[in-house]
Amino acid sequence: MFTHSLENQGWLRAKWQSLATSVAADRAAADAVWDELIRHYSEPQRVYHNLSHIMLMLRYADKHRCQINNPETVQFAIWFHDVIYDTHLKDNERRSAKWASRAMLAMQVDEHHVRPVVECIEATERHELPLQHAPDLSLFLDMDLAILGAKENIYREYSELIRTEYAWLPIAHYRLGRGKFLQRFLARPALFFTATIGADFEHQARINLETELRELSHIKTA
Repeated sequence: MFTHSLENQGWLRAKWQSLATSVAADRAAADAVWDELIRHYSEPQRVYHNLSHIMLMLRYADKHRCQINNPETVQFAIWFHDVIYDTHLKDNERRSAKWASRAMLAMQVDEHHVRPVVECIEATERHELPLQHAPDLSLFLDMDLAILGAKENIYREYSELIRTEYAWLPIAHYRLGRGKFLQRFLARPALFFTATIGADFEHQARINLETELRELSHIKTA
C-alpha cells in the first residue's frame, strides 16, 4: 500500500510529463525538476510521505476530476506539497511552497499558476481553509488526508509509518504531539471540507482517530 514499484514510477513519470506539456513548461527544466522530485521523495527517512503518497493523491485527482476547476494547480500542488519533509523541522510546508515556486519559475510556467499552488501547499500546515482561498483548495486538502478514513488495517499501517518517521522522538513526546494532532481534528464539526470525500471517509476517519488516540494513551513511556 505504501511502497511503489518501477511500473508505478513509470506511471508517475508519464503523469509529470503530461502536466509539464499542458502548461508549456520548458522540457529540459521539467526533466531536471522531475529528477529532484524523485530524489526528495525517495529519501530513506520517508516511509509514508514518499512517492506512494503522491501516486495515491494523483489517482484521487483523476477520480474527482469533474470537481476540479484548475487541474494543473491541483497536480502541481500534489507533486510539490511534501517535497521538503524533515520531521526535525517545523516549517516543511513553507519550505516546500518556496521550492515549488522556484521550480515552476525555472520551468517557465506562467506565473498565474504559481500563487494558487503555493497557497495549497502552505495550507497543509494546519489543514484549514482561509476566508479567501483557491477554488480547489478544499478538495486538495481532503485528498491529502483521505488516508484518515482508510480501512482499519490500512490506517493502522499508516499510523505506524508516521511513528517510524518520528522514531528519533522519545515516545512520551511523540504521544503528546500526535495526541494533540488527533484531538484537534476530532474537535472539528467535520474532518473533511467536501461532501464527496466526507461521504466516503468521515465516519471511518473518526473511528480511526479515536482508536489511535485511545491506544496512544495506553503506551508506556518509561
